[in-house]
Amino acid sequence: MAAGTHISDADRRAATTVTSSGSGHKFEIQLGHLCNNRCVFCSSGQLTAMKIARAVPLEPILDALEAARAAGAWHLTFLGGEPTTHKRFLDALRKAVELGFEHIVIFTNGVMFPQAGFIDSVVALGRFEWRISIQGATAEAHVATTERPDSFRRILHGLGELQRLGQLVTANMCVNERSYRSLPEYPALLRQYGVRQLHVDIVRPESAGERDHAYLREIMPRYSDMAPYYDAMLAGFDRWDPDFDVNVGNLPYCILPAWGSRIHHGGQETVTKSADATGLEDAMNKYEWHGSLRTYLPGCDACVFRSRCTGIFRVYLQLHGEDEFQPVSRAALLALDSERRNFVLLVEPHLRALRASRGARDLPPSWRIDRESSEDRRRQVEIVFAHETGSRARFVFVAPGRGRAPMITSDAYDVDVEADAGAPEDAFGLLLKWTHARLAEASDGASAPVLAPRAASEPLQLRGRQRVTSLARRVAEALAVPGWRAEPLRWVSETGAVLVVRGSGEASVDVRFTVGARGKRSTVGVEFHAEGANGDGGVKAVVEAVVAILREPASAAAPSRDRAALGA
Repeated sequence: MAAGTHISDADRRAATTVTSSGSGHKFEIQLGHLCNNRCVFCSSGQLTAMKIARAVPLEPILDALEAARAAGAWHLTFLGGEPTTHKRFLDALRKAVELGFEHIVIFTNGVMFPQAGFIDSVVALGRFEWRISIQGATAEAHVATTERPDSFRRILHGLGELQRLGQLVTANMCVNERSYRSLPEYPALLRQYGVRQLHVDIVRPESAGERDHAYLREIMPRYSDMAPYYDAMLAGFDRWDPDFDVNVGNLPYCILPAWGSRIHHGGQETVTKSADATGLEDAMNKYEWHGSLRTYLPGCDACVFRSRCTGIFRVYLQLHGEDEFQPVSRAALLALDSERRNFVLLVEPHLRALRASRGARDLPPSWRIDRESSEDRRRQVEIVFAHETGSRARFVFVAPGRGRAPMITSDAYDVDVEADAGAPEDAFGLLLKWTHARLAEASDGASAPVLAPRAASEPLQLRGRQRVTSLARRVAEALAVPGWRAEPLRWVSETGAVLVVRGSGEASVDVRFTVGARGKRSTVGVEFHAEGANGDGGVKAVVEAVVAILREPASAAAPSRDRAALGA
């Protein structure tokens, strides 16, 4: 075999993967490498063709599930190969449900979708996330990648059935020479079938199986050649729904800097255990292993993305050289990114003095920094302060011009502010002025932040906006009408906001909030407006569900596990 990659010992055994993070425990279990497809970028199909892959017995699978649940795991993913072809897949899935895993993901290529009764048998066990491997947005691209003529038809059949049943569907793709030209077609495909999320990754040379450099060069085009197709795809999603969850895995940021907020490298710390008929092998950290396969170039330290980037695959550099990769300065990114999609990264210098106060003692009396979180997709950073009374104040930094009713503004950011009803007004006013002063310290010659004149005179509107935000968050987390989902709350004025609940096709329900005041109390009004429903009975169910959620006591709303805290 020519110089390149090889089949590792880990590839020769089925693997279970347990992940722990601050938001809970995640567990992945791999039901062997057996696979019906022969995807050009994947070792599983090759291992199957070489008669190396074999089925994993049920007993060690059940043992691993029990051990993970006993350790507190609540999020489970079934992987392969192709997990649904395992003869005891339904038994393993039933066991996972019985053990009480709260979120179960079935990662599948769709081969079983047309089989009579398969989807119904799974749905009868519970509600799951179906993560579908769609290796091309057109039949031509998908079939060329999987090398199975019927593979795309099977997926479309499954997508239609799952949409009809109101199932949660997400998608995954590994971009290669045979598929990258279809990238711009993904928005239309996923919109048609109500798919909620798409992760697009690049070929990992060491995960492609026993391949030589000539083969890898054939399936791994230059990143810069693929960049226009990535750009067209991401722009298409942005036009359809700017909040649609699409992300690109492991592409070097300098290839597509304007879309850096949609690129992600690595993952959470993961402990991997591989199991075959004889048991478990020693643990490994798969992301540490992935990182060991990459390297940085001499200019990388000067790049604004350096803290996020894990480098470039060494094998890729051997295949295509390094001339594509140039460091991106903060000034260059600012000029490229007129939409401020990289806001979370661009705002970092402006938050320096505020963040430095986390461990200092110069905060206003009775206040402390409770936590900080950031969301690239929503282009925001949230810093939460806690008062000794137990109340909190939330400062949400967003791209300039995107604030709903900013209390602090500058040419680099807007700051929306929400405070709990119990926050003392004098203490809150002092915190607001203190935050403004800290931000001014970090202006570095840029325009100084401006404190809104109304900041001290709008406690009732502030309380009302906070109530609306809380209500909208509750609807988004608790809505359980099949085929419908709540989009992020959008403020259309200082006193008006819209929460869109979207169904299939053009059907949607607008939940319109209005903030007002009566005496010394804030008020919130709610109206409903349906669009494009065409008599869809689901609209009535949505309105009834939203009304029921809004009427629930605040204490009844379950806390979300999806809000990642980046510090405590």
